[in-house]
Amino acid sequence: MKYRYSYPVIHRLFLIVIISLIPLILLSQEATTCAENLKNAQTFFDNGQVEQVPGMLSECLKSGFNREEGLTAYKLLIQTYLFEDKNELADSVMLAFLKKNPEYELSPTDHSSFVFLYNKFNVKSVIQISVHLGTNLPFITFIDPKSVAGIPGEGIYKSKALNLYASLEAKIKLAEKLELNIEGGYSQIKFTNIEDFLRFQETTYNETQQRIEVPLSITYDIKNFGKLTPYGRFGIGPAFTLASKALAESNPKDENNHDDRTRTIIDRNDSRINMDLFVQIGAGIKLKTRGGYFLAELRSNAGALNQTIRGGASPEQLEFHDFYKDDDFHLNSLNFSLGYTQIFYKPSKRKE
Repeated sequence: MKYRYSYPVIHRLFLIVIISLIPLILLSQEATTCAENLKNAQTFFDNGQVEQVPGMLSECLKSGFNREEGLTAYKLLIQTYLFEDKNELADSVMLAFLKKNPEYELSPTDHSSFVFLYNKFNVKSVIQISVHLGTNLPFITFIDPKSVAGIPGEGIYKSKALNLYASLEAKIKLAEKLELNIEGGYSQIKFTNIEDFLRFQETTYNETQQRIEVPLSITYDIKNFGKLTPYGRFGIGPAFTLASKALAESNPKDENNHDDRTRTIIDRNDSRINMDLFVQIGAGIKLKTRGGYFLAELRSNAGALNQTIRGGASPEQLEFHDFYKDDDFHLNSLNFSLGYTQIFYKPSKRKE
């Protein structure tokens, strides 16, 4: 069998490939040209022909240099303006340099004129924004166990670790090692209570809460180990309940008892407090990157208020249908999260 090729189609494909490669070729040529411009600008500066330097670097500073070339170009341009006694232009370029490189640290190879002007500027961390994503492991502490029968039966509380936690946090530096933090987080909490009713029926009660937590906390950097810094956290704040739903399933223990009860999904908002208060302690470690940190943190939130409100439709339904009655309890959680912090800087010239 012979195959025939449509040459017009092949020509079109060839043309598409060529067109798609043109931007890459142009970018490569631009990068080469800018690298050459930087080399030539340095030669002109060394030969005292400083008036040629700004025109050779200005366009490439916008997009043509890689990071290392950009650092060198900014330094060279600053030195040029200082050499020509154009101090206002030198200040303007230094400010642009620090906006792009706010964490720059002076090097022994830096020219004395660059170092002199650099030391006239100050770079402050204005705010830090952190994103956390992790999981909650809830645990219950009791005030008073309750039972439909009047005499509390045996009960076992359990919880699962896979509960979504996500938050957005703003940090303000108070001192070298101390930060003030305000955070807004979404927290999903699930727990199970398996309760015995007079030894002839067992009820498995599963509850899921969705909450918004708004802690105000302080973090303290313990010690730096290169790029790694362990820290501690302490805070307090409210937790607002968005929704609370339960799934109850009752099963008779007696095999001869065929009283099969259906599983019931119940809205528990009428029997749960709208706002809890909690105390937060935690510890974590952060890894410094250019412009921010990667974080890993473990926290514990201890609830201060009883979760249960007596009365309402859902408690009556649970008591009548599943022989289940809420205990008075506090809701706590152990939280593990990973995150990232972006630091926002503001450079400015020091007042003379």
